[in-house]
Amino acid sequence: MTRTNSRSGLFLMEIMLAILFFSIAGALSLNMFAKSRQMSEDAFHLSMASDQVRNAAERLKHAAVSDTEGSRDAFFSECMSEAYPNADETDSGFSVYFDRDWNSCGREEGFFCMHITPSQTKETGLFCCNFSVIKTDGGDNIYSLDVKLHVPNRPQ
Repeated sequence: MTRTNSRSGLFLMEIMLAILFFSIAGALSLNMFAKSRQMSEDAFHLSMASDQVRNAAERLKHAAVSDTEGSRDAFFSECMSEAYPNADETDSGFSVYFDRDWNSCGREEGFFCMHITPSQTKETGLFCCNFSVIKTDGGDNIYSLDVKLHVPNRPQ
């Protein structure tokens, strides 16, 4: 009878160790899945931010080349106002807001914000602009790009 009890105690110990092993493995797997989901979401937002910046930069490039009238920097304001009617215009540039699905929206619904800031350059014929995308809740900078455009046939 003592032998039967020691075998059942040993079997119980094996079962407990197996349960402990699988619970640790399950916790690690769950942590890896959560981390991979976060990485996937971050990569998606980075891709969308870079697409939005590229679109705005291409619009600006097209406006700089096609518009030959007016002052050297007037095309910037006209181009951004036309492309992003919901954008907030300030002295330093434009702020364009996007919702969680990266659709253009107003400031109130905005989850992401693309700041478009023109800057002065000493180089003749170049128009410089900084594009920066952030989360509106004060998060880190998702994507940033500095662009220099040659503005042909413009008065200085």
